[in-house]
Amino acid sequence: MNGKARRIPDWLNDIRETIKNIRADIGTLTKPEFLDDGKSQRAVIKGLIDIGEAANNIMKPAPGLKHVNPDAWHHLDDVYAMRIRLTHTYHRTNPNIVFDTVRTDLPDLERILDSIKATENDGVIAVTYSYQLP
Repeated sequence: MNGKARRIPDWLNDIRETIKNIRADIGTLTKPEFLDDGKSQRAVIKGLIDIGEAANNIMKPAPGLKHVNPDAWHHLDDVYAMRIRLTHTYHRTNPNIVFDTVRTDLPDLERILDSIKATENDGVIAVTYSYQLP
């Protein structure tokens, strides 16, 4: 740790990097192969937990996001809720849901990340979204 305060762009970059890592962890595995590969499951679950924590760290300093773009806020909130579930019910995690989440929800999350712009003036963080969920 370098002691530097982390900002929203740092958390956004963390999520992007973790998505890349998750894609590398799954690679070309089919769903049945993933379901039989505990090592890949654990790696992907850890990545989803990390993404959820970063999403929470994006929402905390900018609660006004909920009003600026409720759809994007809801998506980030869902990501954080999944983090809580994966962390606290790890022994009951359904790998089918994990695989489907990676294949269907991570692309939407990436589009949302690309739309987030964070600026800071006099210690006040302003975040805007330019993306609307379909």
